[in-house]
Amino acid sequence: MSPCATKAVKRPAGYKPYKAAQAELVGYGEQLFKDTSLSSNGMSCASCHQDGAMFTASFAEPYPHRVEMAADQFGMSQIHLDEMIQVCMVAPMAAEPLPWDSRKLAALTAYTQSLQAGFTPTASKANPCAAKNPCAAKSPR
Repeated sequence: MSPCATKAVKRPAGYKPYKAAQAELVGYGEQLFKDTSLSSNGMSCASCHQDGAMFTASFAEPYPHRVEMAADQFGMSQIHLDEMIQVCMVAPMAAEPLPWDSRKLAALTAYTQSLQAGFTPTASKANPCAAKNPCAAKSPR
């Protein structure tokens, strides 16, 4: 990825996330998780992460932590959950990152945190997105 793409997915200086009731954000985030209009290629977050697919064992760890996709494609050795959502927006969803102070980013972060709370690492599941995402197909495993 270009340095500009990496900069776009990193938290900006003075970052202040959108604030709202947690339950409202989680509910809206669940809707957005399935929304293909967020991407430019017809994918949604659920395209890769339906039923816990493609969350690696590190997803159970508190953020920030290392995520292979962010390290391999963006050179980020540690990543916050909201940054990881931005990484997914850029690749594999082939979209612009969400505005950092947006309700959408806050909602997707809240919903993904709710998934993380109930996540138990299991054996790796097949990558349902590799065929659609040339970056994922090229990533070393």
